[in-house]
Amino acid sequence: MSTLMFIRESKDSRLLLLGINEEGESARYTVNLSTFDALGSPAVGDFLDDGQMSAIRYCDELIKAKKKALNILAYADNNRRNLSVKLLRAGFSREIADAVCDEMLSLGYINERDQLERLIKIEADRKLRGPGRIIPALAAKGYSSSQVREVMAELVQSGEIDFKKNARLLIDKKLPDGSNDDEKKTILYKNGYKI
Repeated sequence: MSTLMFIRESKDSRLLLLGINEEGESARYTVNLSTFDALGSPAVGDFLDDGQMSAIRYCDELIKAKKKALNILAYADNNRRNLSVKLLRAGFSREIADAVCDEMLSLGYINERDQLERLIKIEADRKLRGPGRIIPALAAKGYSSSQVREVMAELVQSGEIDFKKNARLLIDKKLPDGSNDDEKKTILYKNGYKI
């Protein structure tokens, strides 16, 4: 049986810190106000049943996972898949990782479309790679191939990327003047251009 030992306000006024004695062991959990209300707003000294403890543990893990996700996203852009993997590696359950990733997407903290535009431009314009190299490279980073193709097509259509120009630049950069067509085709093929 678990006993509620103390209730304190967190630095965040929407959260409460609960001190709970679980079979002689004391533990601290953080819950939001809505979860606390759903538990029936227990008072200090009240006994908590298994269902209440399960809800408290879930809420505590969810809050910790959100904090971890925000720290990860503050450090660098991540897509949904990469954020989920990082949360799983940090020890959070699949259910919690999925819930947090969905929330980060809905809040706009993860914007895969903007990330894709930026990454495609880097691959195409700086690294002079063609679609045949860009699509698998970004799919390996967790973006769907269809989404990469869609964003790439829009960038080409808007004129932000010109693969024909990039192919010429690649040949000029990699090959000396007077190179034969086979050498040009080899360079283009290796860098993801259709021949």
